[in-house]
Amino acid sequence: MKERETKANRDMREDNSERGFSLIEMSAVVMLILIISAMALIAYSPTLQDARFDAAMREVIDQLRQAREYSVTNRRYVQVTFPTAVVGGITQYQVVMQVRNDLTAGAGAVNPVLSTVPIESPAQYYVFAGTPDTPDGFGNSAPVVFEGLAGGPLSGMLFQSDGELVDGATFQPINGTVFMGQPGKNSTARAVTVLGGTGRIRGWKGTGAIWARF
Repeated sequence: MKERETKANRDMREDNSERGFSLIEMSAVVMLILIISAMALIAYSPTLQDARFDAAMREVIDQLRQAREYSVTNRRYVQVTFPTAVVGGITQYQVVMQVRNDLTAGAGAVNPVLSTVPIESPAQYYVFAGTPDTPDGFGNSAPVVFEGLAGGPLSGMLFQSDGELVDGATFQPINGTVFMGQPGKNSTARAVTVLGGTGRIRGWKGTGAIWARF
């Protein structure tokens, strides 16, 4: 009886050992998973980079469109600026919308800031040397150029109630472009153009040599 039980226990142990995995087999499987994961990450990195710079461009487009819509809906002048600020030790490239009540109510009027939005990191306002202008041809002498001026006119760029983007001093329509990218990586080139006469806003993706509509 005891001999039969011992033999049964031995057979069970043998079955269990056959069903299990050795340490070497487990290590090989884990190593294979790590290799496949690394290959997938390498393949995915350019796509992730592309998505980040597309997001930065969309943020600028969205803020410009919201500024225009607010101006038309509320019949107010809305100024857009593209400042650089250091927040918590980190440099941010921002899009700021501000109502210019002083232009209608006079000096001393409150000009509330509607929004301050940082664009997606690591994008920054940047124009690549040697890169041609966008097909809209509004100038590329600086990362932000409106009315042919680096940074735009001192009087500001304003959307007005008819949807036009105008010079804050002459109230004449002005065109402009905001260029973005990461230095040293031409494939990150992005641009947003504004046609002053209609307020039309376009996005562009570049390679450092050519531009394509977004």
